[in-house]
Amino acid sequence: MKVFLSSLLTGYEAVRDAAASGAMTLGHTVIRAEDFGASPDSPQSACLAGVRGADAVILLLGARYGHVQTSGLSATHEEYREARDTRPVLVFIEAGIEPEPGQASLIREVQGWERGHFTAEFDGPEDLRDKVIRALYDYSLATESGPLDEAELLERAHRLVPASRNFSGTEVIVVIAGGPRRAVLRPAELEDRRLHRLLMAEALTGEDAVLDPTRGTDVSVSGDSARLVQEHGVAVVAVDEEGSLLVVQPAIERHEWRSTGITSIIEEDIQERLARTLRFGGRVLDHIDGAQRLTHVAVVVAMRGVGHMPWRTRAEQQRNPNAATMSMRGSEHVAVTLSPPVRRRPALLHDTERLAEDFSVRLRREVKG
Repeated sequence: MKVFLSSLLTGYEAVRDAAASGAMTLGHTVIRAEDFGASPDSPQSACLAGVRGADAVILLLGARYGHVQTSGLSATHEEYREARDTRPVLVFIEAGIEPEPGQASLIREVQGWERGHFTAEFDGPEDLRDKVIRALYDYSLATESGPLDEAELLERAHRLVPASRNFSGTEVIVVIAGGPRRAVLRPAELEDRRLHRLLMAEALTGEDAVLDPTRGTDVSVSGDSARLVQEHGVAVVAVDEEGSLLVVQPAIERHEWRSTGITSIIEEDIQERLARTLRFGGRVLDHIDGAQRLTHVAVVVAMRGVGHMPWRTRAEQQRNPNAATMSMRGSEHVAVTLSPPVRRRPALLHDTERLAEDFSVRLRREVKG
């Protein structure tokens, strides 16, 4: 692998050399700022390009934060932000330190994402070298059987979007496909009642429930997926052997259909549904793949039965409930992704609101034509 080494430079030379030695012991190529030759690019641009060209990032954090760039962040902080959505980050924090305020803030940010990172403390260069070797070895074992194919992952997510809707209303559909491609549930585990109870608890009464607890819910196993279905498909939750999730919900719940005024798709409601569904997906993945074998996800969001349905904000609906602009295109089915379409899996739990907002904007543009 190509491994980028991110840390403060001045005063941390021995620590950086130890981390680089550990990575090279396993035959990996180390990318570090000290080795960059003359370039027309700024050091900042060169380092961020180094992050993008790496397969993994080793982040070394001590007491000092470093010089603040024009962005308001240190170079190490910028490198971490560049890496965290798209690269595995192996974090090593020096033991017994009293971090500067900026460094303390960076450490808190990193630890807020710790479910998506390997993290360890180290006590001196030799201890760090041993821990880098172990962490890179474990990561290589976890990923060697299935390299990430982003194009295949996105194609698989699109294929999981249902070909037709199951009821006459408007549906919002979220597909979360995980990669690298591998089985995380055995066929016998799909039939295990413990899995069904877990899905029921999360979907009906969990912190980010996506099904209506007042509706009856049927549990079944078909092919390579376990499914929770309400009212013959009004709402669906499905998980398959590869850890991919499908959630289908009404875009407009029964109590939201208005006896007076024009019933509309409300943007804030869609955004809230999407945020809840993304967090639900992240929690289910943590249950069924606690070892984090699926490191990345491709998310596709779709709507069916849109037709000429108006798309409005809550303020627009309240201001003029009896008049609305409808799309002349009348598309029955829209499906959207973001750029990039494949993200690091922790984004489902740690970048939820931004993802939900961006997806709702993409949907609005498609629906309104």
